[in-house]
Amino acid sequence: LPNMPPRVSMHHDTFLQKMRAFGNGASGITIADHGFMLLLAHKNKWEPHGNNYWGCDYRDATPWELAKNYNVGDKRSFRGWLYECIKAHTSSEELLPVDSPLYWKKGKHVGGTPANPSQYNADSKFSGYNPLTGSGPIDWYLGSDPGNLCDIQGNAFEQVYGFRLVNCEIQILGDNNNAADATADCSANGAWKAILPNKTDNGYTLVAPGTPGTLHYTWQNSKITIDTVEPTFDGEYRGTTFASMGVNTTNIPYMPSIMYELGLAPIPGTTVQGYFYVHMTQDERVARRGGHYDNTSGAGMASLHCHDPRSSANANYGGRPRSRSQRVTGTLRTTGSTETGGVHFRPGGFS
Repeated sequence: LPNMPPRVSMHHDTFLQKMRAFGNGASGITIADHGFMLLLAHKNKWEPHGNNYWGCDYRDATPWELAKNYNVGDKRSFRGWLYECIKAHTSSEELLPVDSPLYWKKGKHVGGTPANPSQYNADSKFSGYNPLTGSGPIDWYLGSDPGNLCDIQGNAFEQVYGFRLVNCEIQILGDNNNAADATADCSANGAWKAILPNKTDNGYTLVAPGTPGTLHYTWQNSKITIDTVEPTFDGEYRGTTFASMGVNTTNIPYMPSIMYELGLAPIPGTTVQGYFYVHMTQDERVARRGGHYDNTSGAGMASLHCHDPRSSANANYGGRPRSRSQRVTGTLRTTGSTETGGVHFRPGGFS
């Protein structure tokens, strides 16, 4: 729903319950849905912008801040628009760009409309955290297409279903986007499976969690690395750009195709942006994807946050419903075979 405050600060499971309450097969966006979008982005060289820098994209502008010295010609974003300083001054609450035409000249649309005035004073930028859904410029839409997905990166991490880590072991609910079913058990007690890679090709077998040789995320050579052994559980929060993620090719001579299809491993040569974070713990960690309002270059379609448990809730975490009754389709060539699939998402997130 466009021009609505995005819903944030709910638990992983509560979001899913609320989204399924829409009925008619609606549920939460899945890891397979995101993987499909990442493959489309890789194929089409899409890199949508979004709210990753307090209401704007870090590549487009720098947010205005309180108690800063501004000179003539300085440009700052404020509540969705770019302003140029026309009179030198020290910024103050009385001289907000939106209220001070003698000090600031309004320019182009570079960001979103703040969702809630009560957030304005939450930080020194007086802009709040989360813009209204769909209120950003055209490059906040996938493919710069106003009929496509919006706010897919930045603003708030989106809960992702059908994927989790336990002992840093990669676990999924099945290989056919099973989590998209509105009756699927995405709880901690669901029918989770681990991925056992083939040694001679890019195939795999779904097996019981804890089976020796399954795929895990580890920390090797100062980067998140895909391996078949557990990492050292030091409780550290570690991250790597998605494109630079490593793989232990001795243990995994062929990357299982499903890892590319789910967006859990980068296709060689990909430029899709985003930081990939993993908490090196034995405890369960669920996924949120896309980045949030203060991630700057860490946000992006490939951004994945596996740091917090399903019980965590804050202004960084949002959600996006998906429907099985409507579809957007595309054709891809990824790992030697043509993959087709499609899903329909509400364009601005969950409000």
